[in-house]
Amino acid sequence: MNRTSLARTLVAAAAALLTAACGTAAGSSGQEPSAPPAPTTAAAPARVTHTLPRDPALMVLPATGAESRWTQGLDVFVQQVARTAAADCAHDEGIAPPGQEVPLAFISYAELPDLAFLGRHGFGHGTEVPVPTPAASPGAARSGGAAETRRCRAEGEAAGSAVRNVYLPVQRAWFGALTASRNDPAASRALRGLPGCLADRGYRVRDENAFFALVDSRLMNAPAADYAREDSALGSAYALCMRPVEAAREPVRRHLRERFLAEHAEQIRELRTALVPALRRAESTYGLRLAFPTP
Repeated sequence: MNRTSLARTLVAAAAALLTAACGTAAGSSGQEPSAPPAPTTAAAPARVTHTLPRDPALMVLPATGAESRWTQGLDVFVQQVARTAAADCAHDEGIAPPGQEVPLAFISYAELPDLAFLGRHGFGHGTEVPVPTPAASPGAARSGGAAETRRCRAEGEAAGSAVRNVYLPVQRAWFGALTASRNDPAASRALRGLPGCLADRGYRVRDENAFFALVDSRLMNAPAADYAREDSALGSAYALCMRPVEAAREPVRRHLRERFLAEHAEQIRELRTALVPALRRAESTYGLRLAFPTP
């Protein structure tokens, strides 16, 4: 995983499902501050849990940063299904599996910052997905031809889509509704205080997007020995300064979700019935286990 990808995804368009390869580095804005004091310990690696939420719809309808961990796990699982199906096809063809170069990672959402996770791990550290133990290979595989590679990629995409399509229409509708939380007056007032809070911690930026650009710049240029400490300091500052904003936004999002559940009651009933069985079938078929990041 590109170690700056999480910082980049946080400035991407809200409601887009973010992947480890998306985005480009943004230039920093405002005056570059001096480096903040390094924390006494490096960021701890992320852990995972396999516990499903009490209501499976929460995997698709997150209203808080903490709830978005279920959504991140769901997204990664679909990618794992696609990769495994493509690899199975490649194994049958005797070729190297396509599209396995970039490690998968749990990636946060711009609209739902997980402050507990960011405060502990930072923006790019400890997000890598544990890699399943691969089946024993009989030997080095040859490079596949264009037609073979396309066919195996298509098989992988079809397998991933079969799982994703169970929830994607509802998820798209929810993320569209979720953007209304940006306009809440209390949240807007709290967000205006973010630059001052960050400045008190040594980061002089004009707004949230400028801070994310600074994160990209700092992490891209940090020496390997300093990367974890730098990342942890940036994540801790952001998590602390965003708490008032999220305290205002979360009740608004929860209210929006209650309204969404009422307005889409039939779709939600179908989702609750179909989602977990579809995930369990995919686990059994591809030898995977659904996992979610946890601080």
